[in-house]
Amino acid sequence: MGPVEMIMLLGWVALATYAQTVTGFAFGLILMGGVVLSGLAPVALVAILISILSLFNCSLALYRNMANLDREIVLLCSLSGFVTLIFGVWALDALSSNHVHWLQLILGIAILISSLMLIVHPLPRKNRASRASFLFFGGLSGFMGGMFSTSGPPLVFHFYRQPLSLAVIRDCLLLIFAINSLQRLVIVGIQGRLNASILLLATVAIPIVVLFTWLGRRYPPPLTEANLRRVAFLLLFASGLSLSISALL
Repeated sequence: MGPVEMIMLLGWVALATYAQTVTGFAFGLILMGGVVLSGLAPVALVAILISILSLFNCSLALYRNMANLDREIVLLCSLSGFVTLIFGVWALDALSSNHVHWLQLILGIAILISSLMLIVHPLPRKNRASRASFLFFGGLSGFMGGMFSTSGPPLVFHFYRQPLSLAVIRDCLLLIFAINSLQRLVIVGIQGRLNASILLLATVAIPIVVLFTWLGRRYPPPLTEANLRRVAFLLLFASGLSLSISALL
């Protein structure tokens, strides 16, 4: 990867980090969609980079701040997510070899569906959902995490329907995402794909994540939460639509 491509990739990291900081989601979706759409790197490499950066980001956010965890929910989602994550990594490997256009189409559709979730406000339930539902959504999240390192949308949608405080939802999601990223890194490490070049790329990107996390907290855009969701929706929708059309053509 040349200097120009590296700068462009770090630009997408900056945009994804800032968006995640001010909205609370969409880091992996924006980074994956932007980098793949720009043709800077293949999906498999970007997925590893997202896993490393997400693990760093979630661990930093949870450091000395784990009092709000619902351990049962975390355990259920992490167990089912690990099983399906393996299948997600396998599906990525299978499609990356000879069916790149199908992989790009699936990614585009996944981003389109995820963007629509941003503008839907799920009504909270009166009672907490069953354990089976957390296993199901944890498994769906794990599969997306295995394929694209974007495990957030299914769990975010399900968690925000539960009668839980925002602090519990936030910390549970952060820990599940961290576990998911760690599991994925172990799998690709066993496959021998966690090489020095990817680790170097992640090392260069981590200061960008730290800087734009601080900028997002210190200088958020002068928009309401509803308008922030609309901006994130438009960005993701345009990215997903472009990826889908490109794959079909």
